[in-house]
Amino acid sequence: MDVLRYLQKKARAVESEIDRWLPKGLEPDILARATRHLIEAGGKRLRPCLVLAACEAVGGRAEDALETAAALELLHTFTLIHDDIMDRDELRRNVKTVHVLLGEPMAITAGDALFAKVFEATAANARRLGMGGARAVELFDAISKASFEICRGQALDMLLETRADVSEEEYLHMVGMKTGALMEASTKVGALLGNGKPEQLSALADYGRLIGMAFQIHDDMLDVAGEIEKFGKPIGSDIREGKRTLLVVRALATAPSEEKRRLLGVLGKREASEAEVQEAIDVLKRTGAIDYVNEKARRLVVEAKSKLDVLPDSDAKKALLELADFVVKREF
Repeated sequence: MDVLRYLQKKARAVESEIDRWLPKGLEPDILARATRHLIEAGGKRLRPCLVLAACEAVGGRAEDALETAAALELLHTFTLIHDDIMDRDELRRNVKTVHVLLGEPMAITAGDALFAKVFEATAANARRLGMGGARAVELFDAISKASFEICRGQALDMLLETRADVSEEEYLHMVGMKTGALMEASTKVGALLGNGKPEQLSALADYGRLIGMAFQIHDDMLDVAGEIEKFGKPIGSDIREGKRTLLVVRALATAPSEEKRRLLGVLGKREASEAEVQEAIDVLKRTGAIDYVNEKARRLVVEAKSKLDVLPDSDAKKALLELADFVVKREF
């Protein structure tokens, strides 16, 4: 299976659905521009594709989960807009971030508007399918809890930036919330909309969280070893922001004192030169941190794929297996 072609095919249906909830003619025009800016800039649409694949993997139809799939992409976009404000990032997906283009107040408003649309679209999905009370409650519960988990993860991420003694366990706990929670919700709601069995819901939720954690670990690696044209934002931005990624956590735990001093001297230095950032990246390489995190992400993917053993063989299951591999092989 060509996983990129699979993503593109599913993404077309999701993008048409997004246009229903965020029409280009939305007024005022500046809000339409702000809410649609990152969506129109592209993206993998991984989370909505996980919704649709999970729905099909438990015997449902992808079209029965379209509104909620679109909703999860809107939720993801909301988090990106607010995250860019907090991190003061200027580029995402090779375009200016919303707050740089239209100002922080409008970017905050756009994020809030996207968050509101998440629940409107999900409600429409439940209504269209005639979902019973308990099942509908479970659907909204999954999305609401994931939204709160993302906030907890983001808060913890910011707190960890101020510390030099972050453990690997603390980092994994943080990314399990910040990134894993939304992918867990994606696969769980897809299974709910496909009328999956309890054990399938549980397995798919576990799968989603695990590949979400692997996704973030790989994303952290791309920040120091990727290509800006493919990655869509400046290389080394996590170093300038002082992020305690698993790369940094591992390097600080294993580096000789002089190497550790060099790394700490650049971490969080927003005006660091390209040479200083490159020196920090070289420290990460010399300590073996990049190889270590790559292996960690790979092991998470192996564990995630094992969760799918409860599912019957199908094209959707095959897609989920390949999507798991994709998150640690991608270059963007």
